[in-house]
Amino acid sequence: MNQSSIDRGLFRSTYYKAHKDTLKREGAGTEEMFEKPDKNEMDRAPLFNFDKLEADGFIAPGTTVAESDIIIGKTAPVPQTDSAPDSHQTKRDCSIKVKKTERGVVDQVLISTNERGENMVQVRVRSCRVPQVGDKFASRHGQKGTIGMTYRQEDMPFTVEGIVPDLIMNPHAVPSRMTIGHLIETVLGKVGSLEGREGDATPFQEEITVDTICERLEKGGYQKRGYERMFQGHTGKWMHALIYLGPVYYQRLKHMVDDKIHSRARGKVQGLTRQPLEGRGRDGGLRFGEMERDCMISHGAAGFLKDRLFTNSDKYRIHVCDACGMIAIADLTKKDFACKACTNRIEFSQVLVPYACKLLFQELMSMAIAPRMLTNTDVWDESAGWEEKARRSH
Repeated sequence: MNQSSIDRGLFRSTYYKAHKDTLKREGAGTEEMFEKPDKNEMDRAPLFNFDKLEADGFIAPGTTVAESDIIIGKTAPVPQTDSAPDSHQTKRDCSIKVKKTERGVVDQVLISTNERGENMVQVRVRSCRVPQVGDKFASRHGQKGTIGMTYRQEDMPFTVEGIVPDLIMNPHAVPSRMTIGHLIETVLGKVGSLEGREGDATPFQEEITVDTICERLEKGGYQKRGYERMFQGHTGKWMHALIYLGPVYYQRLKHMVDDKIHSRARGKVQGLTRQPLEGRGRDGGLRFGEMERDCMISHGAAGFLKDRLFTNSDKYRIHVCDACGMIAIADLTKKDFACKACTNRIEFSQVLVPYACKLLFQELMSMAIAPRMLTNTDVWDESAGWEEKARRSH
């Protein structure tokens, strides 16, 4: 895409994002309020910026907001049972903040009530989106694609007349997708701009065919199939290939890089499996899936594979009874170990496993299935029972 065209305003758009919140009424003494939270009354120190809120808890239209700014201030009372009776921290912060990658200007603040009679507020944030590498565009023929590169006007190819394209499309995108209408629109658009007329694209015009369009283009002094000679932008030399050129209606699609960009080093984990959260909205980890794993195996990168799927995911340490193979109780501060499955209190092994693996073993145990980890091969004997093995290990 032509960067100079973008700088002049091509495909620049306004994006609106609404944030809603409602005051829930659950009972006496638990009513939520819209207000600017007082840090001295909060049950924990806030990590976000409350400075842009007004006294009523709302942000003023026209205020510039970025990540970690609070746009709706809301508090809820802390029940006295949860905090000490003499505690001055009587409120809990329930405010709404701008998402991590979001930035813009507050466009509108609406205060109303919903169908249940609850007080409600909606804050609309406006941001100007300028096309950038990765943003998605399409013609009206399903010929969609993303910007792969932007060039300044002086680096773009130009015609004999000095016309510089706004957009260059790879011709390999046409044959397999069979978007022939795109090609016809290019030629008909060229004819329409020469004649100052609209092109009729309905299928009921018998006289409008590709041949008649081409004849009209030839009358206008152009190559009838829409080809033109162009000069190379950097050197100014003739380009040997004929290039298919013409005006086409393009539209901007809502899939933009700013809404999809995501990366993470460290962050929150799930409570149950202790693995990183999933999803951009929750600042989750990036999924290293089965196919990525297969690639690493094929490259022989076992150390990297362990680093991704174990060390940086849910590494966990357990202690295993050498006698019966069950997970043991371990108090490392007192150096006290015990196995509930047998009488062993001496021989144990420290094992590193994924936390999800340990969770699976415990879920199996709750179903009366005993998964055993064999750590001491000298003790192992197929013929002996578990009690006999425990006795021998002493």
